[in-house]
Amino acid sequence: MAEVRLNTVRKAYGGQVAVHGVDLHIRDGEFVVFLGPSGCGKSTTLRMIAGLEEITTGTIEIGGRDVTRLEPKDRNIAMVFQNYALYPHKTIYENLAFGLRMRKMDKAEIDRRVKSASAMLGLDPYLERKPKQLSGGQMQRVALGRALVRDPDVFLLDEPLSNLDAKLRVRMREEIARLHQEVGTSMVYVTHDQVEAMTLANRILIMRDGHVQQVGAPLEVYDRPANLFVAGFIGSPEMNLIEGHLERGALKAGGLSIELPPGIAAAEGTPLVLGVRPEHIGVGEAPGAHAFQVAVIEQLGAQTLCIGEVAGVRLRVLMDRTDAVRNGTTLPIQFRPGRLHVFSKETGARINRADADVGRRPAA
Repeated sequence: MAEVRLNTVRKAYGGQVAVHGVDLHIRDGEFVVFLGPSGCGKSTTLRMIAGLEEITTGTIEIGGRDVTRLEPKDRNIAMVFQNYALYPHKTIYENLAFGLRMRKMDKAEIDRRVKSASAMLGLDPYLERKPKQLSGGQMQRVALGRALVRDPDVFLLDEPLSNLDAKLRVRMREEIARLHQEVGTSMVYVTHDQVEAMTLANRILIMRDGHVQQVGAPLEVYDRPANLFVAGFIGSPEMNLIEGHLERGALKAGGLSIELPPGIAAAEGTPLVLGVRPEHIGVGEAPGAHAFQVAVIEQLGAQTLCIGEVAGVRLRVLMDRTDAVRNGTTLPIQFRPGRLHVFSKETGARINRADADVGRRPAA
């Protein structure tokens, strides 16, 4: 196990900058997820850690060693790719053992490591099979096992579940989380799937256009997004974003007036964007409630998502399951100041000074 440090790591292809100076300290045994849309630089950053991409400027340390100019084989890392990259003509045992044999490891030690990884990943019944005889989930386990037998300082996983169906992705997320708990090795995981990031990570690094937008624990970035991009990217269903301006401590947006939390660092009349998550809009009669007219209903099983308008502003409202709401129903809703996120329309940056009620769901 080892710490990983990225010190102002930058990558440029000619005049095109792909990664703009990443500074990150990954603690020993930590699970860090790089999250962002396609082309944001997350895989390029992972490949620089692996040594598969040359760094333009900056340094990388693994376990206290400067590995910036070392070859991948000298970094003691193991990488799992999106495609399984298994040898089709070799058995699963041979696939797991191949890398160790290439390193001329003792036969008994190879057998011990292969059987240990196989038992941990539930591969014992398949060791004599060929990859074509396995399911996608089983092949991904073999790819994980091939990394595991190396006993690396760091695991690097580049969108390893992208080729699996939805049900299998959930199962493999559980497998990877269990694997991390058991081996305790630092893991760096790249994905564009926010659910994978939220469920697996100790910390999430969110990227956009080669720039780091925010680094924090999953609930930290969920509860206190640093800017509009993070606010819109994290959360499903996505956050409601309402454009307006500041007027006497409230956001004015068309015919809608929403009281804002105290301590907004903005002058009267400043253009703002108000963010509120669908599950943080209270439903029920209360002083100052707004009339929300439902236009579309999505029944999600345990919850009901209503899409509609309040004073001409389109909103998504998520509540505990109800079968009583119909298209055209008018519901009384409330916005709780402690659950609101306020952003500068000009810069996109968060300007809340305090979030008094973060972590507590408003009563319905």
